[in-house]
Amino acid sequence: MRYIRFCSAAAVAAAIVTVLTSGGAAAADPDRVPCSGTALSLAIATARNGETIDLRRDCTYHLSTALPAIGKDLTIRGNGATILRDGTSGSAFRIFDIASNGNLRLQDLTVRGGYLISGDGAGIRVNGGALRLSKVDVVDNTVGQSTAVGGGGGIAVEPGGSAEIRSSYVAFNNANNGGGLYTRGTVTVENSEFARNHARYSGGGIYQSGDSIFVGSSVIRRNTAAGSLNGGGIFVAGSNLTEIVDSKITNNTDTGTRGGGIYNAGNLRLAKSEVSGNVVGGVGGLGGGIYNTGGLRLKDTDVFRNSANGPAASVGGGIYNNGGTVTLDHSNVRNNASTVAPGGVFSTNDVSVTDSKVVGNIPTNCTPNRVPGCTD
Repeated sequence: MRYIRFCSAAAVAAAIVTVLTSGGAAAADPDRVPCSGTALSLAIATARNGETIDLRRDCTYHLSTALPAIGKDLTIRGNGATILRDGTSGSAFRIFDIASNGNLRLQDLTVRGGYLISGDGAGIRVNGGALRLSKVDVVDNTVGQSTAVGGGGGIAVEPGGSAEIRSSYVAFNNANNGGGLYTRGTVTVENSEFARNHARYSGGGIYQSGDSIFVGSSVIRRNTAAGSLNGGGIFVAGSNLTEIVDSKITNNTDTGTRGGGIYNAGNLRLAKSEVSGNVVGGVGGLGGGIYNTGGLRLKDTDVFRNSANGPAASVGGGIYNNGGTVTLDHSNVRNNASTVAPGGVFSTNDVSVTDSKVVGNIPTNCTPNRVPGCTD
C-alpha cells in the first residue's frame, strides 16, 4: 500500500477506494491512512468486509465527529498511532462503536479522549458484536454523570457482545460503573493492566454483571470507587463464573463502604493470585480486600496487607462475608487490619478451609470465629 497525498475529502475518498479495489502497491512502500480524522472515517466507511487498515506510524488522528459504526469484519493496525477525540470540537461521542454484526480487531494503537454525557462505552462500545485488542491503550475516556447507569469509561461490552483484551493497558478512564471496563457480555483479559480508573458508584477497574469473564496474568491496581456497593478494583454480580488466575488485585481503594479490592455478589474464583494493599475507607467500611455476598473460592491465593480503616465499626480488613459462601483452599489471609475486630476474616456463616491459614491480622484474626482452625 502507498502513502496517499491528497488534501480534499473527495480526493482522499477516491484514493482510498482505488487502493482498496486495486490490491495495493509494493510492500516496500506500504499505503497507510493519511494522518487526519476525516481520512480515517472515510477509510472505515469504504473498507471491504475482512479488510485491514494501516495507520501512519505514531500519527495522532484528531476526531471532531464520531467514527462510523463498525458493522463488518475489520482490522485496524495502529503502528503506534493514537485516535483522539478533539476536545475543542465541543461534541460528545465515543471513539469506536461495534454493531451486532461487527467484528473489530485493533492492534498497536491508543484510543483516547472519548466522552459521553450518558450511555455506555466512551472509548469503545461492543453493542452485540466482537472486539479484539492487542497492544492497545484505552486511556482518558469518560462517561459523564447525567444518570447513575452509564458504564464503561474505557470499554463497554453489552449483552450478546464479546471482547478479548490482550497485552493492553486500560487506564485513567471514568464512569458511574466500571471506570475501565463495564461488561454484560463475555470477556477474556490476558496479560493486561487496568490502572487508575474511577467509578463514581461501583467497579473502579472492572464491573461485571452479565456473562462470564476470565482474567489471566493481569494486574488490576490503583483503581477507585466511591458509591454504595463499590468494589474499588472489581465489582462482580450475576451467576456466571468470573475467574481470575495468576493475577494481582492490588492497591485499589473504595472510599465508600464495601470492598476495597473486590465486591462479589456473583460467582467468583481466584487461583494463583493475590489480593493485596487494598483499602475500604468509608464510615463503617467492610472488607478491605474482599466483600462477599455470593460464591467465593480462593485456590492458592493470598489476601494480605488490606485494610478497613474508616471510622466507626470498619470490619474485616481481609475478607468480609455477608451470607455468602467462602472456600479457602491452600490460601492465606494474613497481615490485614481493620478498625474493629476482626482484621482478618469476618463471616456470618462458616468458611470452608483446606490447608489455609488466617494469621497475623489486627486487632484479631477472625473473632467471631467462623473459620475452622483460626485462633486469635
